[in-house]
Amino acid sequence: MISIAMATYNGEKHLREQLASIASQTYLPLELVVCDDGSTDETLSILHEFSTVAPFECRIFRNEKTLGFAENFLRSASHCKGNWIAFCDQDDVWLPTKLESAYKEIINNSGLYLVLQNSYICDDALNKSDRIFPDSIRPKAYVERSQAGFWVWPGFLQTFRADLLDEKTLTMRPKSYYPGDKTITHDKLVCLLANAIGDIVVLPEPVALYRRHAAAVTGDYSPQNLRQRVEKSLPVGGDHYLFLAEVADGTAKYLRQIAETSDRKKSAQLKMSADCFQEIASINACRAQLYLSATTTERFKWFVRVMQLGGYWGPSMISLGWKSGVKDLLRMLGLLGRAAPDRSL
Repeated sequence: MISIAMATYNGEKHLREQLASIASQTYLPLELVVCDDGSTDETLSILHEFSTVAPFECRIFRNEKTLGFAENFLRSASHCKGNWIAFCDQDDVWLPTKLESAYKEIINNSGLYLVLQNSYICDDALNKSDRIFPDSIRPKAYVERSQAGFWVWPGFLQTFRADLLDEKTLTMRPKSYYPGDKTITHDKLVCLLANAIGDIVVLPEPVALYRRHAAAVTGDYSPQNLRQRVEKSLPVGGDHYLFLAEVADGTAKYLRQIAETSDRKKSAQLKMSADCFQEIASINACRAQLYLSATTTERFKWFVRVMQLGGYWGPSMISLGWKSGVKDLLRMLGLLGRAAPDRSL
């Protein structure tokens, strides 16, 4: 029922531990599908060795050219036969009940599209910290459009319905709302589609050891205090909000295009979510003008317009939240200087 989609690249150092943890699951997967992105170490040998003793089918593919981690994950998922898929990194360790916990939620909710779980952050030697990650959304069930439009949960903690990803959803992917990525990445894509279409559930119990080490391709996710978060957000201004408006507009078009070939129920949800992204585009376009305007009168006009569009207290999918409202108010009053053009987060 659940396929595991793993992406590998020169992962020999930690791969055996991860594979052993998959084989030790209390609910075994239908299969393990691995796409290797051109490893030059012993990664492929370790995978083939494991495939001879694994208690489930293992299928190993090697890309003809390097794709990068996000494309590699999506390539792996495209080969999966299960009707649910769990992404898997090469360097973490899964606790024994990871798949079983997800499976129990799946069989009890026919409208479910995405199961999200938590992990412990660990060092290179798997020494466990007290920090639960990502622990950013209260554990419970959520309906469609209950999360912000630009929202993500780490891929290795996702188990999702395989029919979220088909040829059309994969080939027509919109631009990413993270400026460093050309198109939306695997984990952001799954969150976008699940949030647009159906139910999501967040489980509280940590089910993986998230190894942070020097060779990891993602950030260190060091905790930040309020002052650090404020300092990070203050330089972000009009140029970035124009970029988000462009991305939201493209995402709205993407959702409407895939709605054309979806079943009736899914199509209706996709179209409503597309409308939300059109509102997100309008909000960010107005917010950009708020930061780019030189006079208080002009800034006030755009601040009011963002409020009218529900930018600070509107529906969950489009609302920026009160913290953004405070930042924008300071800019409107002239207490926050005009931010220099900036495309970083």
